[in-house]
Amino acid sequence: MKKYIKQIAAFAFIATLASCSADDNMEFATTGGNAVPTTTSISRLDNNYNLPLNTYTKEGVTVTKVEIFKNAAKTPPTDPIVFGDKVADATLSEGKATFNTSTLGSFDNFPVTKDGVTTLTGKTGTFELAILATYSDGTTSRAPFSLVVGKGITWQVLNGDGDLVASTSSGISSIKYDDPTPAVVYFTPVNKATTTITSIVGQWSKNEGAFTALPGTLPVTKQSLDLANIPYSTYGGLVAGDKITYKFIVTAGTQTDEITTTVTFVDQVFGAGHVGNISDSDSTFSFSTGNHEASEIDFVSPFGFAASEGVSIDFVKANTVDYATANLFAAEDAYNAGTKVTSLTNLAVGDVVIYKITRSVNFGTDSDPDFQDVLYTGLIKITDKVQGTTSQELKFSYKEGVLSM
Repeated sequence: MKKYIKQIAAFAFIATLASCSADDNMEFATTGGNAVPTTTSISRLDNNYNLPLNTYTKEGVTVTKVEIFKNAAKTPPTDPIVFGDKVADATLSEGKATFNTSTLGSFDNFPVTKDGVTTLTGKTGTFELAILATYSDGTTSRAPFSLVVGKGITWQVLNGDGDLVASTSSGISSIKYDDPTPAVVYFTPVNKATTTITSIVGQWSKNEGAFTALPGTLPVTKQSLDLANIPYSTYGGLVAGDKITYKFIVTAGTQTDEITTTVTFVDQVFGAGHVGNISDSDSTFSFSTGNHEASEIDFVSPFGFAASEGVSIDFVKANTVDYATANLFAAEDAYNAGTKVTSLTNLAVGDVVIYKITRSVNFGTDSDPDFQDVLYTGLIKITDKVQGTTSQELKFSYKEGVLSM
């Protein structure tokens, strides 16, 4: 007996918080029980879902009817419950009531306001409902019920702990052109366990063109897809700057939902430009630090430089390369076509030199180091040469990048 009294008292307190009317509080406090939904959210795929409500009654009292209505209460409400159109008579069984969400109507007509204009075109939103329960002692209870209808498919991203969490975006907006580094997107259907996913289909569109199916079949569970691993021939070829929009469509029965992300395949370009100099007095220079304290090249007379001892660097003179506009691909082509040397002399103003240097880079921390070799591509342009009475100096601009292929 105490168990039932405690349950009724608890729900009476909840109703007091939900209601703005003293009469409502009194009505609920003297009612024979309550009907409480077990969930307040579904996805737009769950339009044929038997939504359960737990029913609670005083000892000796049974639930005889549970009715679901649209709640026509205004905002702000003068009364939190105004019974509108009837949605369904719930099915009663073993202390529960259920109604099928198909009785709610279309999941495609939620209000959307844009630029001050409201249209009924939303695919997600909230059904404002009211529950009316009738009991064998002749009393009734009523309660407002907001049922949120959310996305049926969503992006996921890895958080700081390496766990997948829901996200409003794929987390990937660009991929380096011709870069094999994985660019993985994660997505998952959102649905109740009793809702059967029929399919998930992937599509692509290049530069806002028509959508075409991605190759292969996608599973109907949460999954990952490496966008960088899709052959460029899939899109009829790509060039740097192309934008591919990926769309993933989930279907459950007659319901569908989709997510999209647009990825730009960006050019692989050099980083910011710097200036440097080397001479018979300042006879060493480091492209990495931009000063003479470290040594990656040594001055060589007349008007040249060479690889410092122990440094893995070589050079290709390539005056056909435009220093101002060349990307890493153009530099790579010229480097591969040229003659690699470890020293150059008699350089002239305007000369362009490509260099490749391998550096050991710590990808870890000071306390937990992880050194790995990284191959940098550099581009040099000689901007001045100064001949003194007994001295020589070369001045140059330079920039670097890492080509991923």
